[in-house]
Amino acid sequence: VEEVGLGPLPPEMGQFLQISGGEYPRVRYRLGDTVVEDSFGAFENGELVRDLVIGPRASSLTLCLGTVADGIEFSVSRWQPFVKGGKGVLTTGGEDEPELFVSDGYWFARLASSELSAHLAIAIGVGAKAGEADGLESDSAGQTSTFLSSWSESIETTAVLAETTLGLVRDDIGLPLPNPWKRNVRLSGFDFFDDGRAAVCTFDGDVWIVSGLESDLEAVKWQRFTSGLHEPMGLEIVDDKIYVFDRNGIWIVREGVHEMFCNLVAQTAETREFAMDIYAKPGGGFYIAKGGQIGTTRGKYNGTIIDVAADGKSFEVIATGLRQPYIGVDPKTGIVTSSDQQGNWKPATPIHVVRKGEYYGFQAETLKDKPEHPQPIDEPAVWIPHFVNQSGASQVWLRDAKLGPLNDSLIHIGYNRPELFKVYIDGDANDEKGIIQGAVAPVMAGFGTGPLHGRVHPIDGSLYLVGFKIWGTVGEDISGMYRLRWKGGPNYVPREVRSDKRGVLLSFDEELDEAIASSLSTYTVDRWNYVRSHDYGSGNYKLDGEPGQETLPVASAYLSKDKKSVFLGVPDMQPVHSMRLTYRVAAATETPLIQNAYLTVHELRSIDLAEFGFPAEMDVDLTVKAGAATDVAMVEPSIEEGKKTAELFGCVACHTTDGTQAVAADPTTVVGPTWKGLFGSRRDFSDGTFVKQADKVYLRESIVDPGRKVAKGFEMEKTGVGMPSYLGVLKDYQIDSIVLYIESLGVKAKKKK
Repeated sequence: VEEVGLGPLPPEMGQFLQISGGEYPRVRYRLGDTVVEDSFGAFENGELVRDLVIGPRASSLTLCLGTVADGIEFSVSRWQPFVKGGKGVLTTGGEDEPELFVSDGYWFARLASSELSAHLAIAIGVGAKAGEADGLESDSAGQTSTFLSSWSESIETTAVLAETTLGLVRDDIGLPLPNPWKRNVRLSGFDFFDDGRAAVCTFDGDVWIVSGLESDLEAVKWQRFTSGLHEPMGLEIVDDKIYVFDRNGIWIVREGVHEMFCNLVAQTAETREFAMDIYAKPGGGFYIAKGGQIGTTRGKYNGTIIDVAADGKSFEVIATGLRQPYIGVDPKTGIVTSSDQQGNWKPATPIHVVRKGEYYGFQAETLKDKPEHPQPIDEPAVWIPHFVNQSGASQVWLRDAKLGPLNDSLIHIGYNRPELFKVYIDGDANDEKGIIQGAVAPVMAGFGTGPLHGRVHPIDGSLYLVGFKIWGTVGEDISGMYRLRWKGGPNYVPREVRSDKRGVLLSFDEELDEAIASSLSTYTVDRWNYVRSHDYGSGNYKLDGEPGQETLPVASAYLSKDKKSVFLGVPDMQPVHSMRLTYRVAAATETPLIQNAYLTVHELRSIDLAEFGFPAEMDVDLTVKAGAATDVAMVEPSIEEGKKTAELFGCVACHTTDGTQAVAADPTTVVGPTWKGLFGSRRDFSDGTFVKQADKVYLRESIVDPGRKVAKGFEMEKTGVGMPSYLGVLKDYQIDSIVLYIESLGVKAKKKK
């Protein structure tokens, strides 16, 4: 547990450079100023031959050959003369012959200093003789590449095109499954070449080149390009070079060669210290994000965002205190954004505008009641409620897109309930001290799997998305690739959502129906705060600290001159973590739609309403009208309401209702106890206590305070996911309804003695 991440050797000692293909893998590294190429080969007589090309060296080098063991012999010969690209003849003897010796139970070979390169063949085996290695090629780089890539066969897939004719539509692109290599194709990152082809990495370590991503997608060609990467989660293409970020570092991947671009950032073996994300930095270099959640080993750079220099030879930590961050980079302005995932010290899903040197509050010691925060916590631009977006993925700026009214928007990708959100930033992202706040509004939902990354196609301007399923998503597919394109027609995603000290502004691309937009019954507003603590997530709290949410009346609604904006007068506007605006707005010829926008208010500001077509000196009426709603009407608890609430709030992503149950060794299907037969069953807890029957009191307590009694086998260090409190998130009737629903799924039969 004391490991802080080994990282690479100090640069003055040595550096790993690349691994290349061939009949056998060949590793290239540097020792001081000496470059070495190192490979093993096997021969029919059972011997191994280690083939080394050692560059010029200012001092002697000593190589540990192996342990002294009965029957195992080593012999070292030189290729003489060494001619790059040619063959040599094995020779023995000479002034520069390596010296073999034994020390402390090991065989060593010492090579003297020289201005020339040396090519050694080390035979290892029973009665090994150097001469038996005759025929070893000295130029393995010229051999047919069989280690890293040798797949001439390609796979062709097609797509299921959207049937809708207007708006933002989604096409589902077929994956190369099955394939001759029986490889999983869990898409974790991708980017486009300038010619429209894509390079896609998989969590299983492959890179595929994909062509045909245009027009009707009838012939999408997948070519397996390379393999052997370690859980890559991001890929970038810069100047037609493929850069892949995995647990080893950032690689440059080309045919038959994996060249290490940067491995300076220390990495542990901790399961959740993922290589989360990578984005190219305008002007050169990369931003990378590393996982911060841990169960055991703590690394030097858990939960950080790092700026890697353009030459890969240095890096700088620019943000700390993140749990599982995914990032986005504006290719025009260089603004960096980051999401994070709700959990310990993260009360909801945040969207940060990342500023250098800031700390975002996550503590690796998840059970520490009073952490010593290294500096003040920089609050996010906007909180997305847990029941809306339980796991945040990356962000993508729609620069140079051809997506109609969504062009130039910042899009956030939600994973648990697969959905896209438009992010509205209110404040100067380049102001290191200024307060940034904002809002989000949903754009599209219903993806087959949890998306992780998005990129704009350089030719047709469509938005492509890839992702895959591990746990914690309601998407049913293992993996997916999607194309989003704009087909024209009305757009009801707001162009602008902003808070004001007098209320809330909504601005659209379409003219609004005056009768609907001006009616106070069209809108409802409620708000709540969170509590940041070591507990998993947070309940919802009123501004006075009591559990629950506050409903605010809408006192007035004003339509702009162009009928594309509406300003709502909301009395008692105050800073708050989450404000939900539910509205029903549509053009006169369309069926009204119910939408939501979620705002975070850090400070009360004044909007220049004249910029949105309102009178310059508009007097906003904040007088509450008689009969205005101040709370949500009570609903009678029911089984049907419980099932609907469980689906709406994502409970079924972690709890099955058919008896399917994950085990601790493989918690990738569900991460909470099944609800089938739960009611009335004995419950054993992680602290050794138990209850004889899971009754209504126990179930209610588990919903509002899930960390108090954790079911044995479902501890967070085993499943990787904890359950947040729904205190204040769910109304009483919703909690009672879920309990009724669980009860309806059956009482577990008592075992007969």
